[in-house]
Amino acid sequence: MPNDTVLAAKERALIGVGASIAAGCQPCTEYHIKAARAEGACDRGLSLAVETALAARASATRIMDEWAERCQGGRLEVSAELRAAKRALVELTAVAAAVALNSVADLELHLAAALEAGAGPDQIRTAIEIARQVKRAAEAKIEAIVSGLAGSAQPAPPAPAGTGCGCR
Repeated sequence: MPNDTVLAAKERALIGVGASIAAGCQPCTEYHIKAARAEGACDRGLSLAVETALAARASATRIMDEWAERCQGGRLEVSAELRAAKRALVELTAVAAAVALNSVADLELHLAAALEAGAGPDQIRTAIEIARQVKRAAEAKIEAIVSGLAGSAQPAPPAPAGTGCGCR
């Protein structure tokens, strides 16, 4: 597919599937899969979009694991005893990670666990705000990179008001 060709509706829908999965947005994924099917995407095309997005998520996780280990200067093994002693902090960190990953299922799981571990509502709100600040900073960095492409790409037309999953 040449770089100067506008994407067909089916291709746009399949890219939406991949982006939704990579973003961890279940409602968006459901919406975009239905949209891709409506545009004529076959099961193999959908599977390719899903596989590609999951590979991107796995790659991002692997890269961040390596980066965190470099920043930390190596990683010590964490004992079950320490994990248990710091359970509220572990769950608050997991709440923040779930927010950063847009994972509703993980957020619900770890919110309940944080409360059970003794974390208070203010602590939970603080963890969520930290995640939001990190997401905003990462989005700003992404926008800086993407803006470098502005001269070579046309923006996608907006979705009609009141339609879609809200991610466009």
